[in-house]
Amino acid sequence: MITKYITILALSVFMLGSPVFITGCGSACEDLADKICKCQPTRIKEDTCRISIDAAKKNLDVTSEQEDVCQEILDSGDCTCEALAAGDYEACGLANDAEQSYQ
Repeated sequence: MITKYITILALSVFMLGSPVFITGCGSACEDLADKICKCQPTRIKEDTCRISIDAAKKNLDVTSEQEDVCQEILDSGDCTCEALAAGDYEACGLANDAEQSYQ
């Protein structure tokens, strides 16, 4: 199943495997990124997440296949702040803890 998320991780990898997604509204991957940033434990980490996403957004083009995977993750309902807090990063299409990127 990790292999399925390699495509998504291509979107999310920013600096040695740190998960970062495109954020905003209007696309599934943007919505997923926004959801993940909102789960950061502090406002500073949430803001840092969004800044990193804005930087990544300028360098990445999301394919329709990647959008479909993001939509599947959103539709599953498994990607929650609780899942991330419990270490179930795969529920949000991540390979590792998003919080570690902003410490």
